[in-house]
Amino acid sequence: MKKMRGTQFQYPFFRQLGYWVWAIMLLMALIFYRERAFFMDAGFQLFNLINEGTIQIYHHRFVTGIPQILPWLLLKLGAPLRVLAMSFSASYILFYLLVYHLLVRYLKNDLLGWTLIFLFTLISFDTFYHIQSEFYLGLSLLLLSFGLVLKWPEMKEVRHLSILLALLVAVGFSHKLSLIFFVFLWLFFGLTFNALRHWRYVVLLGAFLAVAAFKSAFFTNWYEAAKQGEFQSNLEHFFPNLLDIPANLVFLKRCVQYYYLLPILLLSVSVFYFLNKKWLKLGLVWVFTPGYLMLYNISDPQAQYRFYSEVTYLPLTIFVAVPFLFDVLPEVISRWPSLEKRVLPLLFAALMLLRLGTIAGNHRTFERQFSWIEAQLKRSGSHRFLMKKEVAPMDTVMMEWGVPFTAMHLSALASPDSAKTLLILPDFDWYEDKMERTDVFFSPFHKVLEKKDLNPGYYNPPDGRYLLLE
Repeated sequence: MKKMRGTQFQYPFFRQLGYWVWAIMLLMALIFYRERAFFMDAGFQLFNLINEGTIQIYHHRFVTGIPQILPWLLLKLGAPLRVLAMSFSASYILFYLLVYHLLVRYLKNDLLGWTLIFLFTLISFDTFYHIQSEFYLGLSLLLLSFGLVLKWPEMKEVRHLSILLALLVAVGFSHKLSLIFFVFLWLFFGLTFNALRHWRYVVLLGAFLAVAAFKSAFFTNWYEAAKQGEFQSNLEHFFPNLLDIPANLVFLKRCVQYYYLLPILLLSVSVFYFLNKKWLKLGLVWVFTPGYLMLYNISDPQAQYRFYSEVTYLPLTIFVAVPFLFDVLPEVISRWPSLEKRVLPLLFAALMLLRLGTIAGNHRTFERQFSWIEAQLKRSGSHRFLMKKEVAPMDTVMMEWGVPFTAMHLSALASPDSAKTLLILPDFDWYEDKMERTDVFFSPFHKVLEKKDLNPGYYNPPDGRYLLLE
């Protein structure tokens, strides 16, 4: 009887399909490089990387430096902006592809490999284009960490423990919410595999808690402190009526429109655990899924920006994908072994085609913003423009703070001398005494860059004053 053995599929088709998924995503990253590398945080980070000539790391989340190595090297070689942007876009996919390769090739764990694929495909809609999130990078390394644990469950080898500790430090510093997913995976695999029920596995939990506590105590900066303050304020405002938070209904609507596979998998896993009387795992899924969702909705009670909230919604996939791949699927295959060879390959392939096609089609959301920005930049009179937020179509602009950097990238693709910028704000009072200058770039963060601060090989706009667009 053929069935899944351990953490691998019996047939190599699934591993090969995984590589094809990453190959297609890499191709998409190159085709849609503008939408990925010039949008919001990525555009800001690429802009600073080019002008400062150094890898950009913010909020002590040093894992974000890894995908920047390739574009940084190309910058040192003098590659044009288009090549830098393409490499910046592709580097993130290459990072995840490397993690997938390590999981399925060296750690022999197809199931965690497909967890990684599901993480970036099942409910991804905007997140493929909003690439710059240390959270994604940290979660990828978290899956790799548990790949090591499941490969060597006795956890006795010093070299394995050394690698594991380094990974956990990177994960712990990537994002505070990573702790939730570590605890979920630690509990789930502890319940699943008897080989992990020893004191060293408990020490593993203690080690990560220590990393998270150390990071929180000594490396919480102004940004994270502000987020914590917002969370506390929102909690006080809505408590005890947490179900009245508007984001709850927004999320349900988005599940119908965009994230439909999440409730489908959640229902499948729940029914499976209920019928098999696996109450601990059923409880695990239903504590972490709505609990994590409520935590985020408290922090962002309006969920106004779909692309922004999806960054935090995306990891919900782990709470359903891991139980589905490690419990539901093996049970189904053990009862109907022929499914693994005849039906599942078609289902997996069809699912990936559906999701990749959906993700590719959504590039229009970001292309609309870019087209609007380019249209404003074509208005004559200056290379530097201002626009009041009340005038801008915010359903197209989305978040205004990233527009100056996006505009510089888009306009500088043709030539450094064609670089232009557009700043959108409610008012420009802070910049009033600088309006007469002709050699400056206004950052939305109350910062002024002089021409000498820009890398002339990439951004060299002619001198001129800022012009207000009506």
